[in-house]
Amino acid sequence: MERIGLIGGVSWASTMEYYRRLNMAVQETGENFESADLAIISLNFSKILSAQKQGNDSAELEILSKAAHQLAQADVKKILICSNTTSNTCDKLSKLINIPIINIIDATADKLLRMGVTCTGLIGTQYVMEREFYRQRLEARGIKVLVPRSRTREAIHESIYQDLCRYMLTDTSRGIMYRAIDELAESGAEAVILGCTEIPLIVRDSIYQNSIKIIDSIDAHIEAALSQTRLSTEFPQYQGNSIEHRSV
Repeated sequence: MERIGLIGGVSWASTMEYYRRLNMAVQETGENFESADLAIISLNFSKILSAQKQGNDSAELEILSKAAHQLAQADVKKILICSNTTSNTCDKLSKLINIPIINIIDATADKLLRMGVTCTGLIGTQYVMEREFYRQRLEARGIKVLVPRSRTREAIHESIYQDLCRYMLTDTSRGIMYRAIDELAESGAEAVILGCTEIPLIVRDSIYQNSIKIIDSIDAHIEAALSQTRLSTEFPQYQGNSIEHRSV
């Protein structure tokens, strides 16, 4: 397979999940000891978070640009930013480096359209739910976006940063996410995007209450990455979050 570059550490908890799923995908479909050809730059999340809190897009872009150029030195053929929130830098970053960057929002939109979804709920950080960069990209593809009410958005945001980014997978956080999904379903969403790469750590469903499609943004991102590398011609279709831990 062609080498894939991961910009991770945003947070490390979800980067670990990217690493696991990519390697499981290769192992399940290749030889017993096959593993994914990856290069990973793990960022100091506190610096990214500081830039995001200040709305300092240029500082965030500078950090991402340095990481992308380090991956270029490692001869990667594609780059994935392992974060929905940080993907707001993708368009500008693409102009600074001559390596394709697979945008998690575009990958998620592609998956929604393949599934015939035209109205989706979205849960993630408040940056994702409230700023325009995510919503506009989906709406440009003809997908209507619904978000939870203000109080729910605040609870989701706090849960992500206080628990999930620290790999504290609590029942409280899980309950917050499912209540948000219920709220969006009642508002008419056909699907709900897990628009933060930490949320799939605690929400594992692909279908909820027999009708609401759950769109795991990590899976969508990895599907796009594998379909755009030689891996897609060497291995069957990526099976996503259905690939779980093995017992031995």
